[in-house]
This record gives sequence, C-alpha cells and structure tokens, in this order.
Amino acid sequence: RGTEWKYGICESLGWPHADQADIARAWKHILGRVDSYADLEPQFLGRVEELIDFVTAQH
Repeated sequence: RGTEWKYGICESLGWPHADQADIARAWKHILGRVDSYADLEPQFLGRVEELIDFVTAQH
C-alpha cells in the first residue's frame, strides 16, 4: 500500500524506477513483448482477469 502500482512492479522486478522516465522505459519494454492475453501463462492469466474484474467493479 502507498506505492503507485507501476513503480511497485518495476521495483519487484529489480528494474530502475526512480522517475517517470524509468517507468516509461519499463512499460515500453513490457508492451513490446506482449501482443495479447495469449502471451500470458495460464496461471497468470487468471490473476490478470481477477485484477481487471476488481478494478472495473463498481464499489
């Protein structure tokens, strides 16, 4: 809690995350390697779907 999620992901992966330029490079790298949900491992895909359901639910 208290950590912006993109910074937290970069930190967890051990990638630079000191400023917005670091975050932009990281996401450009990630998005350059993923074309669709089919690129995700099945067990990870389920978690992504849960996250999407959570953030799109009306609270």
